[in-house]
Amino acid sequence: MRSPLAKLGAAGALALILLGGAAGCAATPDASTPVPTSTPTNPAPSPSATEPAPSPSPEPAETSSAEFGEFTGAELAQICIDATLSAFPADVSFAPETTRVERREVPPEWLVLVPAQTAGLEAQAQCTIGGSPPAPELGMSSASLEPLPEEQVQNLIRGENEGGDR
Repeated sequence: MRSPLAKLGAAGALALILLGGAAGCAATPDASTPVPTSTPTNPAPSPSATEPAPSPSPEPAETSSAEFGEFTGAELAQICIDATLSAFPADVSFAPETTRVERREVPPEWLVLVPAQTAGLEAQAQCTIGGSPPAPELGMSSASLEPLPEEQVQNLIRGENEGGDR
């Protein structure tokens, strides 16, 4: 029969073996199974990588719910495209998914800026629109071979320089 001291020594040795084994087990997966590095070096597309970058103003939605009074962004963009199409060269290509819509301080209520491209130039359809989807009221419609400077956009929001003065 073993003495209590021998039992304690055996228990201590067993504890050291178990702790050493546990420490070895904890270290082994890290050593043999590297931490996945594919996420930082090859990130999966995140919602921000697949969606347009946020802009300071609302963008048209792909849904049928109205976001701009009674209008959807897509409706406002299409009204502006239809109103300005004939003023652009035949090769014009619009980007309605990146339309900028701003609430104006004066009627018509909405300033609509639809990016476009023609002859390799950045262009823009610009409209002021009010009313309702069945009866839109077009205030201004303009085709430009360059986007408006932000200062002019702000003027249009306030109802200033609507004659095209920059």
